[in-house]
Amino acid sequence: MMENDMRRCCSALACVVGLLASPAAWAQDPAPPPADPGAAAAAGATAAPTPAAEPAAPAPIPSWFRFDADSLGLQLWAGATHQVGPISLSSDIYLTTLGTAEFDIGPAFTMGPVTINPMVGFSFNFMTMEPAALVAPQLFTFVDSKPVYFESWILGSFSSMFNESVQNYVYTRDFLLYYPIDDFGIGPHLEATVDLNEVTLEDDPLTAGADVDESGLASLQVGGVIGLNYGTGNKLLLYLGYETQEESQIGGNKLAGRFTFVHNF
Repeated sequence: MMENDMRRCCSALACVVGLLASPAAWAQDPAPPPADPGAAAAAGATAAPTPAAEPAAPAPIPSWFRFDADSLGLQLWAGATHQVGPISLSSDIYLTTLGTAEFDIGPAFTMGPVTINPMVGFSFNFMTMEPAALVAPQLFTFVDSKPVYFESWILGSFSSMFNESVQNYVYTRDFLLYYPIDDFGIGPHLEATVDLNEVTLEDDPLTAGADVDESGLASLQVGGVIGLNYGTGNKLLLYLGYETQEESQIGGNKLAGRFTFVHNF
């Protein structure tokens, strides 16, 4: 009887041990990796829409305004440079108080501090309502390498194809500025005009059929120039020179000069 009771107790104990052993074995299995809250959030959330890209602002167009006051009176310029594909295309409008208007256009090539700008132009006289000149070829050279600035103009003007009493000529203007300080420069200046044809004034009975203006060096001015930076984007040029050719001395005055104002936008 006692033996049967012991068997029953052992059987019951074995059942209890078995029940306790099974959870212990489960507890030894590796736990699953914790869920990635970021991935879960990304999986459960709707992707935010990408804002539309704003259109790029158009590139500013470099432009400028200029006036000269000298023996030819007041002369006005306005110009700009447009980017046309890979080409920088410069153009300007030139006006005088004598009623002449000119339009010039040509590519600009920039290599470091050097800009070379060949151009062609055409002028029209709005007082006579007739074409005035073909202004070509033209070549403008600018070198801006602080503290030195160099500027050169070389151009041809051909008017005899429209009016035989008007001179064809080649003109050059060249000056060099040295800036010992940022806003003040000083240097030499040279100008020359070479007449290319002999002019006959057919409308004047006293000179009809006679050559009254010969070809050759018509004007040669040598002098100096001062450059002043005059506020943001502004420059003043003050030129004073000596006219070496007697026929170009106005009223016997051998002095030549010019006041120039330039504003860059």
